[in-house]
Amino acid sequence: MSDVLRSASAASAAALAVVLALTGCFGAPTATTETEPSAEPTPSAEAVPVDPITTTAAIVVRPEQLEFVDASGAVVHSLSYDAEAAEFVVALSTITGAEPEQAEHPASMETPPRTDYTWPGVILSDDHEEEISDNGLGGYGPIDMNVSVNFGAATLGDGVVVRTVDGFQPGGDAEALAAELGEPWLDNGYDQVRVETGEPIGPQQAGHDYENAYSVAVNTWEWQGASNRVFAPWNFGIGHV
Repeated sequence: MSDVLRSASAASAAALAVVLALTGCFGAPTATTETEPSAEPTPSAEAVPVDPITTTAAIVVRPEQLEFVDASGAVVHSLSYDAEAAEFVVALSTITGAEPEQAEHPASMETPPRTDYTWPGVILSDDHEEEISDNGLGGYGPIDMNVSVNFGAATLGDGVVVRTVDGFQPGGDAEALAAELGEPWLDNGYDQVRVETGEPIGPQQAGHDYENAYSVAVNTWEWQGASNRVFAPWNFGIGHV
């Protein structure tokens, strides 16, 4: 081989070495991929709260409150008779699926003025005893709490049962109930059977056989239609006219 060819081969080899060295320093190009933005999390649907009144299967009339019970027997809501009438109106309107008829009644010698709210099978009475006291005319005594309930039907609305704690329902046999509970029965059209009594709210009054406490009563009063209505609260331990 001539010196010229040897010199050219050497130069080519040197040039190739430089290229390989540079390739090793910088490394081979790598492919890149664009990262897709992560998808936004789908918000979970919020649970809509259920009105406990709508789960009511039975209303249990107690001495100092109404208890709203579901199909399992659990109390899902309760309303004291000292609550505002508006709370009862909302609850009973939900149960019956209807708005009440409203009537105003003026005071008499024996009763304070009151507002009656009536649905098929139940009457809610809201007395306004404080109006008499504010006028300086004197009160009517501890006859009842803020409101009273008077049930004449064994079921309300879409089959909601009305009962006392021992299972008596409006329209039932009040005389048999009196015998079962050992309560007096006169059969004079004005019988009241005491079903359940709460805790005493004051000392027992002289001349009265019953304690001074609120009770659930079954009324057989003829002037109310003698339908053996379940009524509360009623204090058997104080004088009534």
